[in-house]
Amino acid sequence: MPVLDEAESLPRLLDSLGAAQAQDDRADELIVVDGASADGSAAIARAAGARVLASPRGRGTQLGHGARAARGELLLFLHADMQLAP
Repeated sequence: MPVLDEAESLPRLLDSLGAAQAQDDRADELIVVDGASADGSAAIARAAGARVLASPRGRGTQLGHGARAARGELLLFLHADMQLAP
């Protein structure tokens, strides 16, 4: 998940991801790639159990950085302003 100053919307998505993972244990890891946020987005993601990486700004750059770091077979790209349905 690429983030840049998403402290306001990030908790809602992280809560929905936690609920989804409780129902389906196939999600092995959550990677948040921070593009130098100034609002504490990285700390919020870490507190929720995400693996937080730093990357230069830019959605494509951040997505690529996270994809290269992922260990799973399948990738699901999300953005902080999304809601994942159960």
